[in-house]
Amino acid sequence: MGNKHPKGLYSLFFTEMWERFSYYGMRALLILYMTRQMLYGDTTAYGIYAAYTALVYATPFIGGIIADQILGYRKAIFLGGTLMAIGMFAMTVENQVFFFSGMAFIIIGNGFFKPNISSMVGKLYQPGDNRRDGGFTIFYMGINLGAFFSPLTCGLIGELYGWHYGFGLAGIGMVAGLINFRLSRNNFGADNGTPPNPELLRRNIFAGISRETLIYIGTFIAVPLIALMLRNFHLLDSFLPAFIALVFLALIIMSLRMTKIERERIWVIIVLAFFSITFWAFFEQAGSSITLFTDYNVNREIFGITIPTSTFQSVNPLFIILLAPIFSTLWVALARRNREPNTPVKFSLGLIILGLGFGAFVLGASMAGQDGKVSMLFLILGYMLHTTGELCISPVGLSMVTRLAPAKLVSMIMGAWFLSIAMAQFLGGTIAKFTSTERFMETGIKYEAVAGFEGLDRLKLRAFYVHENDTLYSEPLELKLEVSNAVTNIEFSHDTIFRMHRALKPGEELKAGLRSDFLDPTGDLVTIDMMGDSEFGSFRMEGDTLHYKADLLSDSLALAGVIDTLSFRVFETEKPDRVTFAEMIVTVGGPEKHTPVAINSTMNVRVPASTAIKKSVSTINVLENFYLPDGGDLQLEMVETAKSGYSDFGNVMNPFVGPTKTIHIYSQVFYYLFIIALITGVIVLLISPLLNKWQHSDKE
Repeated sequence: MGNKHPKGLYSLFFTEMWERFSYYGMRALLILYMTRQMLYGDTTAYGIYAAYTALVYATPFIGGIIADQILGYRKAIFLGGTLMAIGMFAMTVENQVFFFSGMAFIIIGNGFFKPNISSMVGKLYQPGDNRRDGGFTIFYMGINLGAFFSPLTCGLIGELYGWHYGFGLAGIGMVAGLINFRLSRNNFGADNGTPPNPELLRRNIFAGISRETLIYIGTFIAVPLIALMLRNFHLLDSFLPAFIALVFLALIIMSLRMTKIERERIWVIIVLAFFSITFWAFFEQAGSSITLFTDYNVNREIFGITIPTSTFQSVNPLFIILLAPIFSTLWVALARRNREPNTPVKFSLGLIILGLGFGAFVLGASMAGQDGKVSMLFLILGYMLHTTGELCISPVGLSMVTRLAPAKLVSMIMGAWFLSIAMAQFLGGTIAKFTSTERFMETGIKYEAVAGFEGLDRLKLRAFYVHENDTLYSEPLELKLEVSNAVTNIEFSHDTIFRMHRALKPGEELKAGLRSDFLDPTGDLVTIDMMGDSEFGSFRMEGDTLHYKADLLSDSLALAGVIDTLSFRVFETEKPDRVTFAEMIVTVGGPEKHTPVAINSTMNVRVPASTAIKKSVSTINVLENFYLPDGGDLQLEMVETAKSGYSDFGNVMNPFVGPTKTIHIYSQVFYYLFIIALITGVIVLLISPLLNKWQHSDKE
């Protein structure tokens, strides 16, 4: 057969490269676009993102069936690419309707594109061709070539010059892929990807509408339904697992009606699909928990320059590009010597190496400095190991499906394979929640200037408190915003902007818990220390609870009211220089003081251009429960929004939750992933002889 790969492989390589450039370019902007432009809270943004990625991998099952039975691979791929391009261009319109509709187009388009282009690659090789795994590894390198360049182009352009430019460039990439696919159609072979029954495809169903036209109409009808599902992403929690379980149950039932060879091969695919769920659920932490780990706990400085967190999304595809040719050559060389590991053993190696990658993160965490920062080398080592594991599973899995699936069901089973990855995306979101710092979030001020804006902007806000069915407002506070490329860090002129008094009668006592959960996730990382004395009362501490008793006052003082200020500090036990100073203000006697007070009328803020402010309220004004009368809530509202940017309130990280705290959370979760991945890899290794027998069985 020779060692050269078919020309069609390289045509499909470039088509997939441009499609992945488009997809990953859009994905690089998605979370930033939702949290900055759409101003969604982190929880909502992650929910929409998880629903989107899960559906992206779920729809190939349906697209695979339609291509297998009716449309053919070529038409399905071109239809999918066209829908994806429409979706990218729709997202250039900064509007919620276009946003969700655009993502729906991309999801449906991916369903037609993703399984069928992989199936066409498989059709380039005859049964028994030992170049198949190497060919899929080369094809996989094309995927990652697009994934490598897209964050460095679409991502940067979108952030620096405008979201619509980034999404537009991703759309142009998809159009380039479609043009390449159309021009190189003669390289695929005469029958590779053609409709299984062209006459059936052209036959009219009703009202003169052919089966092919009906498919096209149906895809557009599905767009608003998918958009609605994305908007109400919680619906997937019960729907997706049940749907995936039903699909694999159907595959098992179908396999019982097949020949022994086909049945056993289907079983191999199902078993390895189950274990691939574990791999991808862990691997996909790269887009969630590992990204936040990089942001919070990795020292990203080189020669005084801080590397942006998003840049590290290119590390994995870069390693794929570097290592894929080596793996492709390695599999072919080992096959010549009859020493190539079989597919189940490759899966086992992938899981074990994935676990070692998490082990690198845990090792780095154990060697973190006093600031809770991990050396960048451990992050890169972990990514390299994850990439090595990926090369043992992802292209090999694609190759396995095209080799073992019955010829008439290749795309459907390829779709089921991607459906298992959809389940992994769903579970990956659940795993990421174990590292979540959501409980350390609080109300904060969000602002981002429009792309390219430099100059002065402003917004106004005020605090209010609802007391006995009456709303009491503070005077408005004006934030004057200087947006400039010359500014490197967000700078606030001062911190305290609002204050609330707790009112007590002379001789009355109060108890206030000074430790807030979001200041100390484990309960033993911070120390609370009272400072100074009380002027109009006495106090004592019992653990973290302050007991304060107001003095009995003279009639004149009681009538006028006095203010007692209790000062304390909260500092990290192991690093006392990381400290937050706070005050508890108590009004004794006089009328109850429930109205919030604006300490300053203005606050000056210097903002780097194209950078979002996410400023914790408690950092600005140290508002904790114990400042508020009667256990009520002090709230904020926007009186006047910014003119040249986007401003709102939302959940942001309390800045006191620093790297020395989050390192404990991440290292613990990564340790469990390390152990589970190793154990799962060993299990696959133990059952590999049986799986190998099933996939090579030649007896009825």
